[in-house]
Amino acid sequence: MLELPHTIVGATIATKIPNPLISLPLAFFSHFFLDLIPHWNPSLYSETKKFGKPTQRSTQFVILDIILSLGAGFFIASRALPNINQAIIIVLACFTTVMVDVIEGFYFFLGIRTKFLENLIAFQHRYQRRVPVVPGIVVQIVIILLFLGILRF
Repeated sequence: MLELPHTIVGATIATKIPNPLISLPLAFFSHFFLDLIPHWNPSLYSETKKFGKPTQRSTQFVILDIILSLGAGFFIASRALPNINQAIIIVLACFTTVMVDVIEGFYFFLGIRTKFLENLIAFQHRYQRRVPVVPGIVVQIVIILLFLGILRF
């Protein structure tokens, strides 16, 4: 799944459950739950197997996704101000929910090939539910809208 839906879900969890002892683990585990939902994302795994690294198009898409995710996460966190503690918890939840993908970035984009990263990527590749681009993006838009709706209430 793209980083943006993960980020929105993590921010929503931390906003609705302000206790970091609960919200941060929930945000982390939400990553795996969301990846079980059929979705589309760039084929970093296949491209790296075929070309040794992701294609330029996928890399550009990932960069855009990261920029949008950072913007959304910081915007949602800013809404908690002047409660700086809550804003920090929201930012941490946003990071926690994408942490697995950030760690994978070392493998795909920096060429760091450790056994840990190879096992993590193999695990992620096995359990993700991929679908074609249009329905896969639609699913993620629905998730984003659903959690933005929850965030408002």
